[in-house]
Amino acid sequence: MKQDGDTAIFNMTPTTGACVSEKMGLCSYPSKCYARKAERRFPNVMRHRIHQNMFWNACSPELFIYELKKYSFTKLRFSESGDFRHQEDVSKVIAIANLLSVPVWTYTARRDLDFSDTPDNLIVNGSGFMLDNMFQAVPDLSGLQGHFCKGNCRICDLCLHKSGIVIYTKIH
Repeated sequence: MKQDGDTAIFNMTPTTGACVSEKMGLCSYPSKCYARKAERRFPNVMRHRIHQNMFWNACSPELFIYELKKYSFTKLRFSESGDFRHQEDVSKVIAIANLLSVPVWTYTARRDLDFSDTPDNLIVNGSGFMLDNMFQAVPDLSGLQGHFCKGNCRICDLCLHKSGIVIYTKIH
């Protein structure tokens, strides 16, 4: 688990060599992957994400919550890197959100999985397609109307609400 202010962050998988969305051709910008940049630049990040993946594979939703309660948090973010591998990952995240009373959010390029049974506190932002919101990476923000990612979740909560909005971010 990683903490960023009042947000606990957990990665089900690393990105490098393990991103199912990239392997399936669902990622719009694999060469500009934010998560992969961190894994290349900071070797400890990759080791930590591999460790998180091993824990994810071995834990039940109840064990995940037990370990999570060791942290002080008011929000939980899944997948700063990687993506859902299969429907079982979706089901586990739904079960975890059902056990919590805080907002839980994530991003996914997996338009092939079923996200129809999510609880109210689980917000799934589609990368390049609409789920609860659509997170859209673009090369240039000029001329666009709408909502824009501030690049700092501590000062923005657009992704934390089931609003049906498009949130634009500049590819970086």
